[in-house]
Amino acid sequence: MRRGFLAVLASVFWIGCFPVHAADGFSGSWEGPWYRGMTSGKMVLQIEADGSGVVEFKNLDNFGNETVKLSNVKMSMESYRFSASGEGPGVFVATTELVSEGRLLEGKGEYEGFPIKFKLQRR
Repeated sequence: MRRGFLAVLASVFWIGCFPVHAADGFSGSWEGPWYRGMTSGKMVLQIEADGSGVVEFKNLDNFGNETVKLSNVKMSMESYRFSASGEGPGVFVATTELVSEGRLLEGKGEYEGFPIKFKLQRR
């Protein structure tokens, strides 16, 4: 009994020595298409290991073509949520999740009241 307890205690201590960061699965450079109705373009999302990041859209009306810093980042093991303010008055708000064994980052968002979907692959 005592040996089992010590084994459990040792394994808990060992696991605790390696911190798990939710952003690790999401971190990296992602690129792919976004869709809003009949309009589409390219999206580039860079997520750092600490969860911070930037996003860039091509062809998204009123957002601009410049790289924009992410804000209101919330992450868990299952999802990564963020906001980004472009040139226009609207704020892009999105939630993403890893799919296809972590090879794809799928997301849904909203900008200027319109839904946007995107599928990004690691660069």
